[in-house]
Amino acid sequence: MQGKILDFSIQNNTGIISGGDQKRYQFIGAEWKEQRQPQRGMAVDFDIDAEGKAIGVYAALTNTASANNIIQQLHEKNEAQYSPFDWFLKCIKSYVNFTGRARRQEYWYFILFYLIGAIATMVLDYIFGTEVLFYALYLIGMALPQTGVSVRRLHDTGKSGWWYLISLVPIIGVILLIIWFVKEGDAHSNLYGQPAK
Repeated sequence: MQGKILDFSIQNNTGIISGGDQKRYQFIGAEWKEQRQPQRGMAVDFDIDAEGKAIGVYAALTNTASANNIIQQLHEKNEAQYSPFDWFLKCIKSYVNFTGRARRQEYWYFILFYLIGAIATMVLDYIFGTEVLFYALYLIGMALPQTGVSVRRLHDTGKSGWWYLISLVPIIGVILLIIWFVKEGDAHSNLYGQPAK
């Protein structure tokens, strides 16, 4: 029979189930067949003995399936639900990904947290009097993620990632890159994949 746990007392090791037939059934902790503790509201499957008590109480399979769905949804968070820091983490996790496309939001949130981290490491260097030790380590550690997201951002605008090397040209190269990074990405598929949005 299917039902829901109305109450379970750890101290008394007893509980009450509301069955699908709208009757209440008592059960003892020894009849609980799962590893996790029974909780109020949990959907269960059980049998009834001759005395009208619940025996062989198991968590219902639908409960387990919904828990798996919740876990899956957490792992497959929709980009529309990303916080600014989620965009930064996405770039860090795909730090050597130089293929595909990155939308403006992904790029600029990465740059925001990149700059915050750079300022924080400069402050640490000042506090500890270490010249540029923390800052240099930070720049080395962030070189690949920063290059990867920049290349993917250029791909979104239809440009090859090799155009990132134009930043080596003083002033003009950096200005040109900023213009490309601010520009809206291609709304259609291009040589580098589907639109990032």
